[in-house]
Amino acid sequence: MDTRAQTPQDFAVGVSVLLVTIIGVLAFVQGSAIAVYESPDVQRSQPIADRTATYLVENFTVEGTRNHLVYNTTGGINASLDADTAELDALKADAGLLVASERRANPRVNVTIVNASTLFESRRAPAVDDGDTLAWGPDATDRQNVARATRVVKLTNTDQCDPVCWLVVRVW
Repeated sequence: MDTRAQTPQDFAVGVSVLLVTIIGVLAFVQGSAIAVYESPDVQRSQPIADRTATYLVENFTVEGTRNHLVYNTTGGINASLDADTAELDALKADAGLLVASERRANPRVNVTIVNASTLFESRRAPAVDDGDTLAWGPDATDRQNVARATRVVKLTNTDQCDPVCWLVVRVW
């Protein structure tokens, strides 16, 4: 009969394997555990909101800058979105969001620019520049199951974003 007991090295190896396993499981399950509580509509719309926000930042950023959007000029974000329809059909077409099928409707999109001073006051009201509200598309105020994507941006030719603004894209 062997009289050998558990050594400290056996204990350390066993605890290490247990901790690595628990941490690995938590890291793997983290996103799916939270997603259980989200609506399937939000889960389907979140990539669309992210794609739209990325498209807007990539296509309206001043050359050589980072997230500094062209604003208040020809070809700027406000001129482009103002010229679009109330449903932002041109934005959806350009960003590749027209995905309608027999079972799925095209998404509804709202784009809003929120000033940092408004965020500091714990509000998310759209910024206002010369009487124009910087929000485009259908109103998403009382909507349920809305996916959101946010980017921190600055705008050219306006004092609205001092120091920064949020570009908020809502999709449902």
